[in-house]
Amino acid sequence: MSVERWTDERLDQLAQLVDSNSRAIQALANLAAEDRQEGVAILQSLQVMQQQVAVMQQQVQEIQQEVRGVQTENQRILDILLKERRPDGPDNPEN
Repeated sequence: MSVERWTDERLDQLAQLVDSNSRAIQALANLAAEDRQEGVAILQSLQVMQQQVAVMQQQVQEIQQEVRGVQTENQRILDILLKERRPDGPDNPEN
């Protein structure tokens, strides 16, 4: 086993390597923080979208109920009009 001497050059190389690694670690930490912030922003956007979807679903249900009501009313009107047009209906002067 050989023992290497720590020369000034070797210490400088090691210091540069440590500095380089430190900058890389800090850059990764910054990316991770940005990703977390971006992830939080995405989750918040998704939550807002889910709330909007729930509101839209409620509105669709309300519209469907209104449409059913209009359909029922239209059917009643049609029934009345058709009944009046029949030969035995109330408009027929023969009755």
